[in-house]
Amino acid sequence: MSSMEHIPVMAGEVVRLLVTDRSGTYLDGTCGLGGHARLILTELSSEGKLICIDRDVEMLEAAKSQLRSFGNRVRFQHCSYDDPGQISALSPSTLAGVLLDLGLCSAQLDDEQRGFSHRFDSPLDMRFDRSGGKTAADYVNTASEQGLVDSLRSFGDFANAKSLAGRIVKRRSSSPLRTVGELVSCVEDLFPHRLRNKLAARFMQSIRIAVNAELDRLDRALPELVSYLTAGGRFAVISYHSHEDRRIKRFFRQSGRASGLPPDIEACMKGMGPALRPVTRRAIKPTDHEVDLNPRARSARLRVAERLV
Repeated sequence: MSSMEHIPVMAGEVVRLLVTDRSGTYLDGTCGLGGHARLILTELSSEGKLICIDRDVEMLEAAKSQLRSFGNRVRFQHCSYDDPGQISALSPSTLAGVLLDLGLCSAQLDDEQRGFSHRFDSPLDMRFDRSGGKTAADYVNTASEQGLVDSLRSFGDFANAKSLAGRIVKRRSSSPLRTVGELVSCVEDLFPHRLRNKLAARFMQSIRIAVNAELDRLDRALPELVSYLTAGGRFAVISYHSHEDRRIKRFFRQSGRASGLPPDIEACMKGMGPALRPVTRRAIKPTDHEVDLNPRARSARLRVAERLV
């Protein structure tokens, strides 16, 4: 892996808003290299514990090495945050807090073998979990043209999604697309020159979201993870594009208590599961100083809610 550095985004805000019970058990659902995990563990008392999970085995192994000094206060498991039932020894209503940082780890983005960045002519992989599933090459070479249009329009807000998808279909008809360079080269002239790097990055992001079914996983995960919180437990989510943030904002609002009924009764009536109280009225953004130090934090948005019952 070319780089094993990662700066946790809005670290101070995450710890301040997430950790309300220093002796509780917390879940880091997107552990990455363990940047947020280290800060959470440092904030907890000697009785506090953290469960770290990630879809990326390489990231999880690196986090184990980084956090070994915390001993049995931290556990690691390879699984996805949308399936918390896989986590051993985890039961509903037992967590004091859950964190999801939905961004791509810098080490993943900078790894020339993963295919996440348009800066490298890497194999078209883009899977977070390389132990199985379809690669980006599988996706771009087999998806229907309309499927590609939908992904580019929905995940990248491309007004010219049909033209981009048409280029991909035309290019793959002569020979399969195997590398990032081959994929980007067949569409890059459709981007205005002054915005080429920005739009190429967004284009790659759209393909990545489709390959990893990221928004579907998020939709499944939100209600599932809330059910594992204790009363008063907090749920913090950092998102990096508007489609994620809108889903989180909508879920927190819809799960909020508005009717005046006892929250357990209202939750049953709505069929929404446990009721939530927003802790942050609006999404928190990184400061200008943080963005200067870590430009990749620029698009981050943090929302936090608390389980009522």
